[in-house]
Amino acid sequence: MKVKDLMIPVGEYKTVDKDASLADVVNVLNDSGHRDVFVVNNEGDLEGVLTMTDILVALEPNYKNLNNKDLDSDVLSRRYVADLFKEYNLWGDSLHEICKRGVGIKAGEAMHIPAKGEYLNEDDDIDQAMHRYIVGAHQPIFVRANGTITGVIRLNDVFNEVKKRMLTCVAEL
Repeated sequence: MKVKDLMIPVGEYKTVDKDASLADVVNVLNDSGHRDVFVVNNEGDLEGVLTMTDILVALEPNYKNLNNKDLDSDVLSRRYVADLFKEYNLWGDSLHEICKRGVGIKAGEAMHIPAKGEYLNEDDDIDQAMHRYIVGAHQPIFVRANGTITGVIRLNDVFNEVKKRMLTCVAEL
């Protein structure tokens, strides 16, 4: 199966301008049924994506400091996470205050711009998408044809295909 068989075409996604506020973004998300939106420039060209995680990170800017830190370990022990939480004063204000401040953040400031490794081609096999997600790709993964972004493939779409095939295998037993 090819990536294009499971991808969501660009035309089915909601978009926001880079200058839209996060308040505008959450209104679009509330109406769209999607978990993320595309961010476009004044010419309508795709610039990036805003996911739930991107929005949460934008609400707590100290995460940017954490992401740049040279971490000693990949192990996220309870104590280690608690120490980071305290050291970076994460979520120090009330959620109400954080959200109130966050509504004015611009989409272009919070969006994720895909790196080179965060693209797949329409004709790539679906196992490439599975591999990218397992090794930690940002969601969703952009899909291209001839250098043009044509859609995205989401982890949920990949997993649903795997689940469907596993259920078929179970039925064959």
